[in-house]
Amino acid sequence: VDELLISGPTMGTTFNVKVVTDDQSEGFREDLEEKVREVVDSIDDRMSTYRPDSEIETFNRGGTEPFLASRELLAVVEEAQRVSRLTGGAFDITVGPLVDIWGFGPSGATETPDDETLRDLVAVTGFEQLEVDVERGTLRKVRESCRIDLSAIAKGFAADRVSEALTLRGFPNHMVEVGGEVCARGFNGSWQPWRIGIERPTAGGRSVQLVIPLADLSLATSGDYRNFFERDGVRISHTIDPRTGRPISHNLASVSVIHASCMTADALATALGVLGPEAGFDLAEQQDIPAYFLVRVADNVFEEKETGVWSALIENSPGAESVD
Repeated sequence: VDELLISGPTMGTTFNVKVVTDDQSEGFREDLEEKVREVVDSIDDRMSTYRPDSEIETFNRGGTEPFLASRELLAVVEEAQRVSRLTGGAFDITVGPLVDIWGFGPSGATETPDDETLRDLVAVTGFEQLEVDVERGTLRKVRESCRIDLSAIAKGFAADRVSEALTLRGFPNHMVEVGGEVCARGFNGSWQPWRIGIERPTAGGRSVQLVIPLADLSLATSGDYRNFFERDGVRISHTIDPRTGRPISHNLASVSVIHASCMTADALATALGVLGPEAGFDLAEQQDIPAYFLVRVADNVFEEKETGVWSALIENSPGAESVD
């Protein structure tokens, strides 16, 4: 059985979809590609912060009155808020102004913000600034200056939605990857679990740390090894701790999370990445989250830490392997 590959740009990144099918005709490919593109475009329309006409940017420009939101936007914000509560605010979709001031927003920045500026921004950001009313279908901000950014959860949601669309069209065996977040369903073309690589978190070339089998599960990874810069000899990560307003300073290089929902895996990986190798690991153990941590102990030297449920999941799935 063959695998049909469909790929393209979306949400400032790319998507790759593999569908197990015998039909390799051009017409079939085009039809399937159109369906996938329809799903990712619709999420982009709702959740892109790069498009002034998107639903999320319309909400961001508005005042404090209740905003009638689409089902999709409501679902993503509701799950974001749940993960925020679970992690004591380590995950926070209102963190945009802090990301911007550290130089990781659209405009960039040239100097380190002072303590007073950070205190002021931390005071007006925070997941408590948002109210979600699922019954009425509305979102509301407590302060007008509040704005939301779903970049740490929307890619996972897009992978879930593409996967659902493929299943509904009669293709239960597929793998969807959006911006590095992966949703695997059924089996690959060799009738084996999908084999997904976890990247070794080095800033230079790309290499694989671990390959894991994945069937009917999703995998998301969060790391600071691609997007950072150095200022005055100090490494500044793009991962901002919403609780302090500052970039993370611990030595966790990356964390990967397995979950049934790619959206949830995406958010949890970000949150555990903020919490770090001790607090993040402890929370993942307490909450039975299958998580795999790579802790930087020296240049290109990493210590592996995995939660009990991660170990059990991998051990019970034949074919996991370390890559040296």
